[in-house]
Amino acid sequence: MIAILEVDEVAEGYVVAALRKQHFSIVRLQTKAPGLATIEAWTGTHHIFMHVTAAVSPDEPGALTPDEKQELQQRAVRVNAEVWEAVVVLGPDMELLQLDWWPLEEREAGE
Repeated sequence: MIAILEVDEVAEGYVVAALRKQHFSIVRLQTKAPGLATIEAWTGTHHIFMHVTAAVSPDEPGALTPDEKQELQQRAVRVNAEVWEAVVVLGPDMELLQLDWWPLEEREAGE
C-alpha cells in the first residue's frame, strides 16, 4: 500500500518540475498536512500560490474546501499573488498520468 505522504511528495515533485520548465522559481514548498501542499513560485511577471492535490488512479484528487480556498486567497492577497490549483493523478508505480493546473478563479467560475 502506498502511503499518502509518499503520493503527495511525488505529486509535488512533478508540479515543481513542471513549474520550473515554465521558468518559475520555487520560493517555498509549504505542507500543513498530507494533501494540503502549497507551492509558492514566481517568474518576473507572475507570483503564484499553487495548491496541489493528488491521488493514485483510479481514485480522484479531492477538492479544496471553502475554508482552504479562503485561507489561500487571504495569504495570496497579502503578498500580491494569484492562487492556482494543481491536480495530479499518479499510476500504481507513481508515474505521472495527469497534471492539470489553473487559476482558482477559473475553476470557481466553472462550478
